[in-house]
Amino acid sequence: MVDIESYLVAIGLLLMIAELLLGFSVILLFTLGLSLLITAALVYAGGIEPSILNLFIAVSVLDLILMVVLWKPMKYLQRDKAPLKVKNDLIGNMVELPEDVSPTRSATLHYSGIIWKVNSDESIPAGSKVIIKDVSVGTLTVGRNT
Repeated sequence: MVDIESYLVAIGLLLMIAELLLGFSVILLFTLGLSLLITAALVYAGGIEPSILNLFIAVSVLDLILMVVLWKPMKYLQRDKAPLKVKNDLIGNMVELPEDVSPTRSATLHYSGIIWKVNSDESIPAGSKVIIKDVSVGTLTVGRNT
């Protein structure tokens, strides 16, 4: 067991780099890598005798402690973020409605090479010029031109 602490450092760093590349999706790799680094530091400092059994126990106990302590912060890093509203070039354009639109009735509109479903929060008669207020997949939300 010549210079076992160098192996602990190398394996610990490899595990932490792998966790970083995976985007903190496997928390165990991070805590195991960190416990290997802490164990290597304890061996360098003379706090632990570098035998296989002592190193195994130290890494196991440290990994358990780190897993308990870091579980919530690491899960917080994995949370789903709210999707950002995408700016669309169609918003603000004026179109003419081919059919009546109301909160309870949708219409279809052929615009920019696509057949859109048109929704509105207000009743608007056919032939009215309206402004596109929002765009989602296959749907335009329009409002009166004010």
